[in-house]
Amino acid sequence: MPAASTPPSISLVEPKQVGKVLHLPASGRAIVCTDLHGNLPDFLAVVEAFRQALVDNAGDAYLLITGDLVHGPRYSPRNWPEHLGSFYRDQTEEVLDSYLELREEFPQRVFTLIGNHEHSHIGGPDTRKFHKDPSETEFLEATVGAEKTEVYKAFFRTLPITCIMGKGVIATHGAPRVLSAGYDEVSQVEYGGHDHLTVREMLAVPVLGELFWARNSGPLAVRRFLRRMEVNDQPNHIVIYGHDPVRKGYLREGDEQLCFSTSFGLKNEKKVYLELDLTREYKTVRQLRYGIDIIPLYPDLAAARRRRPSSASG
Repeated sequence: MPAASTPPSISLVEPKQVGKVLHLPASGRAIVCTDLHGNLPDFLAVVEAFRQALVDNAGDAYLLITGDLVHGPRYSPRNWPEHLGSFYRDQTEEVLDSYLELREEFPQRVFTLIGNHEHSHIGGPDTRKFHKDPSETEFLEATVGAEKTEVYKAFFRTLPITCIMGKGVIATHGAPRVLSAGYDEVSQVEYGGHDHLTVREMLAVPVLGELFWARNSGPLAVRRFLRRMEVNDQPNHIVIYGHDPVRKGYLREGDEQLCFSTSFGLKNEKKVYLELDLTREYKTVRQLRYGIDIIPLYPDLAAARRRRPSSASG
């Protein structure tokens, strides 16, 4: 197993990206959301939470998206599949443009990881989750045109693949089934050169396949990954991620893993985001509590849903 490596000059007082690894300091709060897939209303709700966190914490707050801003379903309300959750229109272009505007408004406060859907535009296999021919990758590029496609691709190439934040929290896009790579391999990974692979073949690619496409990971693999990603003598304790929709909003896997869903594949009343205290050392995902650290994206809808069973039985 490769030994953990401690990269030089990691600042703990401001965000810093080292290759493909983003670091957020142990200060303030972090609003973390997953897999928006072109859902503009959900994106705007997350932004509202971020702006409130800025107010509540004297400007010391961050927004982190764990990837897959792009590519949404293209069904009419009448033909909308139940498994996709609440209906919405794919507004990928508006989501991307709004994100870039927000990042310009709050430099060094707004970040996103790269997901497998962004990767499909810069070196990964085309994604065909919602429609097959053309692929979602081809459809988006044809929709926005060649010039804007290049703008988006340049942006995607800059994105980190993982974030180490606060006191031992790691965020990834998919489940962290990283079998052997350490900090150096993750930070230096190259995104290009995999567009000829099938998704099944992509799963076997170290780092990229492991962090983009994995839906689950065993506790031993996760603990080893957490140790290999340690920097500045700060132990990593937990990893948070999306990629695979969790129908109830969030799912704890053992002590180290939390998979949660902010948007894609859920009814609005079940969607959640995280609000993490970056000054706190979360030793286990059991310390992430619903209503305090795990926040409903639409609180009124969530509260109404939680009242319905008791009302029916009464």
